[in-house]
Amino acid sequence: MQELLFGSWGPHIIAYSQQHPWRVFAIVLTAILLLDLMFRNQSRGSGDAGDFGGLDLGGDGDGGGD
Repeated sequence: MQELLFGSWGPHIIAYSQQHPWRVFAIVLTAILLLDLMFRNQSRGSGDAGDFGGLDLGGDGDGGGD
């Protein structure tokens, strides 16, 4: 079954994940968070010019003058 999923890389991936479980967890978590960020921004549309990822960066757009 592993050969069908990963080809000849299957045993290498499993051995690496058993030797470095926290590193593999961090890689998977980072990939999931990046994919979520990319697809959430695409589905939501362009939005406001001062809006980034749901965060309001403030300001009224006048360049920060007095």
